[in-house]
Amino acid sequence: MQSRLNLTITSGFAMFAMFFGSGNLVFPLAIGTETTGQAIYSMIGLIITGVFVPFFGLLAMILFKGNREAAFSYIGKWPAFFLSFAMLSLMGPFGVAARCIIVAYGGIAQLMPNISLEVFGLVWSIITGLIILSHSGWINVIGRYLTPILLLSIALIITAGLWYAPSLQVSSLSSTQSFEIGLEQGYQTMDLLAAFFFSVTVVSYLQQSLDGQPMAKILKLSLRASIVGASLLAAVYVGFVLLGALYCDILIGVAPEQRLAVIAYHTLGGTAQGIIATSIALACLTTFIVLIVLFSQFLSKEISQNRIPYTWSIWITLGISYGISLLGFHTLAAWIAYALEIAYPALIAFSMALITYKLFRFNLITLAFWGTLSVTIILQLVK
Repeated sequence: MQSRLNLTITSGFAMFAMFFGSGNLVFPLAIGTETTGQAIYSMIGLIITGVFVPFFGLLAMILFKGNREAAFSYIGKWPAFFLSFAMLSLMGPFGVAARCIIVAYGGIAQLMPNISLEVFGLVWSIITGLIILSHSGWINVIGRYLTPILLLSIALIITAGLWYAPSLQVSSLSSTQSFEIGLEQGYQTMDLLAAFFFSVTVVSYLQQSLDGQPMAKILKLSLRASIVGASLLAAVYVGFVLLGALYCDILIGVAPEQRLAVIAYHTLGGTAQGIIATSIALACLTTFIVLIVLFSQFLSKEISQNRIPYTWSIWITLGISYGISLLGFHTLAAWIAYALEIAYPALIAFSMALITYKLFRFNLITLAFWGTLSVTIILQLVK
């Protein structure tokens, strides 16, 4: 049995890696590029919606012992099913999973400029499918091996970028405007949606690793792992926002999915292309694996009632993700942004209501979710 410290670190690293995917590579840089000299304020906004809000979602699910069905049951059986399907679709093949392919391609394209998105996406999907089906202990693999490599690569890029950085430009935006940009862009990471599902995976992993231990200890370790993951996420966000602000001039006209690679190439030179490609690909791969597994499990168990074998559902999910990725980054970003404008406020209210119920036994879960969702939809209609 692993020590509790090792379990906490492994789980925290895995949680960071699962959260840190395509959007986390793109949007912090975009925030910094847009706000430049006011980046400190946009950074605060990003940490609120990109770290604290997902952490509340994690806390809510941990208090429910990782039982998503129990937490979602408060909004009704069929609404809970459709909400789960919508969230997993948005995070999975119809949104973030497809975006992972695009962003990973943006990094690899710097190393192999002649490869097309179509070819890369096909190879990427096949390799991912083989990894998932050949490694049942993929959480341990992510937490112990892939995440340390990912963190070292990111640390190298951020350190080199800050060391060779030009002077920070003065921004035409106010501090309030910059804060709002960070707040809004933090939604695009979609980490709150992920929190409802990733926490289940980590709690289950800890239950298996601590077989026979009281649930209270498992939940305490889950909370500590969440803090480790959230702290790493916040640190990387700070570094990326600063890089975007400092290198805004060289990022003009650069596709969002290629900005980190351009900064790294500019500071580290051509010899670092392998490091750049590795860090971007690993960041996307770790998240991509989890999202494919989650949607495939839902497709096999919940939607098809086990009529579609799990292996088939993996390849179906990968095929849809590949096809959607060919639409391009901007098309996906616009679709995801619209969906999140409607869903995110209700999910924030839902998370807070779940926590309030578990801690104080004050049940406003149904009212918080449906009330907030109704108001948000009305506001969207009257825009």
